[in-house]
Amino acid sequence: MSYKKAVILLICISTLIRIFLASQLEFGNDEVYYWLYAKYPDLSHFDHPPFVGFFIQFFTIDLLFDSELFIRLAAIIPASISMYLVFLIGSYINNDRTGFISVLLYNISIYGFVIAGLFVLPDAPLLLFWLLSFYCLVQALPKVPSKNSRMKLFLGFFFIGCAIYSKYQGVFLLLGVLFYIIFINRDWLKDWSLYVALIFPVLFVSIIFLWNYNNDFISYSFHNNRVSLFSFKFNRHSFLREWLGQIIYNNPYVYLMIIFMFIGILKKKFTIESKHLWMFLFFSLPLIFITVYLSLFRDTLPHWSGVSFVTILPLLAIFLERKKRLIPNLKIGFICFAILCVFTSVWINNGWFSRYNEHVNKEIYGRKDAVLDMYGWEQASNKVSDYLMNEKILNLPIVSDKWFPAAHIDYYIARPNNMNLYGVGQLEDIHKYYWINKERPPLNDNKEFLYITDSRNFRDPKGVYTDNYQEYELLKEFPISRNNQIVKYVFLYLLTKD
Repeated sequence: MSYKKAVILLICISTLIRIFLASQLEFGNDEVYYWLYAKYPDLSHFDHPPFVGFFIQFFTIDLLFDSELFIRLAAIIPASISMYLVFLIGSYINNDRTGFISVLLYNISIYGFVIAGLFVLPDAPLLLFWLLSFYCLVQALPKVPSKNSRMKLFLGFFFIGCAIYSKYQGVFLLLGVLFYIIFINRDWLKDWSLYVALIFPVLFVSIIFLWNYNNDFISYSFHNNRVSLFSFKFNRHSFLREWLGQIIYNNPYVYLMIIFMFIGILKKKFTIESKHLWMFLFFSLPLIFITVYLSLFRDTLPHWSGVSFVTILPLLAIFLERKKRLIPNLKIGFICFAILCVFTSVWINNGWFSRYNEHVNKEIYGRKDAVLDMYGWEQASNKVSDYLMNEKILNLPIVSDKWFPAAHIDYYIARPNNMNLYGVGQLEDIHKYYWINKERPPLNDNKEFLYITDSRNFRDPKGVYTDNYQEYELLKEFPISRNNQIVKYVFLYLLTKD
């Protein structure tokens, strides 16, 4: 079998595994929140640009099919294309064997296989457009300007714009272009095509800017508070989380081999054409270094730099290609990793080895079990829906003061019952619901409201809405069980105002 056919087979197997996982797992906090991007599309959003919402709309036929599986196709299918792009990049810079090894490395990465390949997050469109851009630019920037290289440049810059419109990390592609042209190939500075190509990312940035202009630049102030470059109070926990997270998300083996590869580059024991080497370095290292730097002072998330680690994989594949047992070992690694993912999904749904103290307060039941964010919502949907129907209170609006678990409640309880959920709280707490509220009937027309919370994120409505309502009545507690054991509770309140 040729390496190209082997890659297609590997991608098909990977896709089927991820489809199975998508059909077994309920949404996590972030995933169900981005469903709102598709339900309420806009030019941009409070947290991120909108491309993930557009992907969801496309793969669900504008939410005609809105199950977890169909919504997650917005990550599964783009990730499969991203895998093939990794193969194409590896094949272009070296050979098909390199491309095949690159895809194997991709499929043992938690970031590539799960975070950007299964969960419906902005990373899915970001990674796809990032790799499309890099594949075009690696064929353009090292060459002198010509008809063919200019066309690749235009395509590369168009996909840079799409990457930025997926997630703000896409701007690091422009930084890579800048570094490469200034330090490696200045011929492009003299060519008109570079400046025309800039129209594409400028256009996408302008759309984001327009939305922010109409919304008091709320996204910029929000992200500035998260990633300020000039806060110098050392944050030990954030740095350790970022460093360890990078190792785990990108696979300890891959992370260690990348270190060995760079040692080999510094000692000149590993060499490839410098025009290609600098492409990988300029398009991957800046984002990695910036996220590590930010983690010294601010809370960061390890997957922020995941796209850069995927970019390095074809270069790493060349470094590893000389090992005799590499491909068989990586195949075994992929099989083990896939089995681990399947086992994890079964564990989440069955709670093997989990212990719960039945004597703790119901309000904090299951609080330490993070996987419960992806379990129990279907069960809660059935139980709460039956109660609301029997009590004939399906017409009441639901209020919540946090975007999580508000998005879970919205998707699993409000959506199937055609109910409206409103974010009633501070903008930094309710996020997208600040705008969703405006698209739903005015909340002030009602005297009675439902408030739903769970023991994972319990918030007493009387403490949350101290002066907003006159009565706070607990209507029902719903136990959520797993493997015949109660793992958390969902609480339904009736709030009343004069």
